[in-house]
Amino acid sequence: MKPIFLPKETRTAEESFFCRYAEVPHTYDKFHYHKEFELLYHIENRGTRFIGDSIRRFSSGDLVLVGPNIPHYWHSDDIYYQNNPDLSAKVVLFHFIKDFAGKEFFELPEMKAAKSLIERARHGVQVYGSKIKEIGPKIVDIINKSGWERIISLIAILNEMGEVDEFNLLASDGFCNSYYKNQNEEKITALYNFIFQNHSRQLSLEEVAHHVNMNMSAFCRFFKNVTNQTFSNALNELRIGISCRQLINTGLSVSEIGYNCGYQNISYYNRQFKRIKKMTPMEYRLKHLNNK
Repeated sequence: MKPIFLPKETRTAEESFFCRYAEVPHTYDKFHYHKEFELLYHIENRGTRFIGDSIRRFSSGDLVLVGPNIPHYWHSDDIYYQNNPDLSAKVVLFHFIKDFAGKEFFELPEMKAAKSLIERARHGVQVYGSKIKEIGPKIVDIINKSGWERIISLIAILNEMGEVDEFNLLASDGFCNSYYKNQNEEKITALYNFIFQNHSRQLSLEEVAHHVNMNMSAFCRFFKNVTNQTFSNALNELRIGISCRQLINTGLSVSEIGYNCGYQNISYYNRQFKRIKKMTPMEYRLKHLNNK
């Protein structure tokens, strides 16, 4: 599953960031990334959220800020694809670059909470809990504002989100570290794209090292330095994340899913799944089916 790069234009003569209300049959369902921050609030929608290697259910009230270059998408449940005129996904979407209010703006002491949120967004950060009932209506209200009122409202929301104690970091450290090592961005992006495309077959260390034009020992040192984990562990995390999607969205057996994700030994797949997700594949499937 190769993520698609989507170029965006968030600044115009009238606006310093993009903000729109959308009422659509379902949310955009392609795994994609871009250089802008994305803030998405679901007024009415439910399905499965994919942020980096994080795969989790979401429902109405879901509020997430995703940092630049992290692949992501929200897949609405199947019922949203059945052309029901009485059912639609209703969301408010923001795209902005970090310096939309000035290069040093988030370094101001008054912006401490918003800066903390911006830093956490490198993982994708979900804010939840009782504060959503206060923040949600303010997000919706931005749609009707313009000029300085709109920009002040966004800054206030970022600060409020940054002050919330109830939040989840979504993509793993290993996945995020690979995307945020700027000096290695091209090489590590090419590497992860290659893994996404070939996760379903056997991948030797030699082949992967060759793909990024390195010998195996140099590649191992490079990968460990950039991601703080071994290539084997990172490959298992990615494969398990993709298998989670199939456990949720297909009726395939656990064995079929293990083979589809590149595991030739299903016992090994089960062990890796339990190590990473702290439950068996079947327990994971049942948990998410019960939450639908």
